[in-house]
Amino acid sequence: MRQLLGFVVLVAMAGVAYYYWRYRPAEVQSAREALGSVGDKLHATKTATSVKAALELDRDLSPYPIDVVSGEEGTVVLRGEVPSEDLRAAAEERTAAVPDVRQVVNELRANPALAVPGDSGRTLGESFDDRALEAKVKMAFSLNRELKGTDIDVRSYRRQVTLTGQVDAPAQRQLAVEIAGRTADVAGVTDQIGVLGSEPPATAPTARPGARNDAGAGPNDSLLDTL
Repeated sequence: MRQLLGFVVLVAMAGVAYYYWRYRPAEVQSAREALGSVGDKLHATKTATSVKAALELDRDLSPYPIDVVSGEEGTVVLRGEVPSEDLRAAAEERTAAVPDVRQVVNELRANPALAVPGDSGRTLGESFDDRALEAKVKMAFSLNRELKGTDIDVRSYRRQVTLTGQVDAPAQRQLAVEIAGRTADVAGVTDQIGVLGSEPPATAPTARPGARNDAGAGPNDSLLDTL
């Protein structure tokens, strides 16, 4: 009885498949295209992840925020800023060497004034803490509807956070600085976010409200001393 039931189900499935193939080819083609689109997106995500890993493993490139966007047919777009043309060329070279990358569109900008501290003098534990803090600030951005999906990069050095990238409006830049400054463990924020159609912002660091300065004095200590 079970074998007969299985045979009937198999015949029914074959009949349905034949019906769609014979009388509704457009829907079959649409399903194939949908599956192909999903496969292309997964492949593009894998390629972008591989490129990001290659750039992070490069000692000279890892300190700088480089966005990687993988498109169709192995095309990879690099965006962001690095301090020199040599590093811009190096990023393109590292990307082109990654498997499945067929074309590199290098939109990196060489900015000699880019002030991203190096790793000299930083312990391994501090490096891990900074990476965790970067992820924390990015998570805070993603949980705000005004900033979700914006092109803001986060770099931390000994709890001093540098924000780069571009936003659509000055209000978004101000909001990003405020959210980063309120994030737990952030000691200070340097705003290097650009606004589309505007001049680049000043690079002076913005101290986190309530944070203590290098001498160990808080913002209200001088007032307390006078009382």
